[in-house]
Amino acid sequence: MGLPMRRCPNCGDTEQYFRHLQGEERAYALNHGQVHRADLGTYRRCTREGCVRVQSYFNWKSGFDLPEEFREPPQPAR
Repeated sequence: MGLPMRRCPNCGDTEQYFRHLQGEERAYALNHGQVHRADLGTYRRCTREGCVRVQSYFNWKSGFDLPEEFREPPQPAR
């Protein structure tokens, strides 16, 4: 099964793929009071290059942006 597509307000309200939070993303969400521990598994991160949006799988309005250090640099063209 592929990644779920959801509306991303950071990407012009377009449908984007979202994945589970990983390592430091999970820690940031918990330690900065963005997400309650019981709800952490329902939050996903947008996979579009350069996007730092994290939002609930069930409610796109319930979300936040990760800090700039989480932004992935553009990949060079091959």
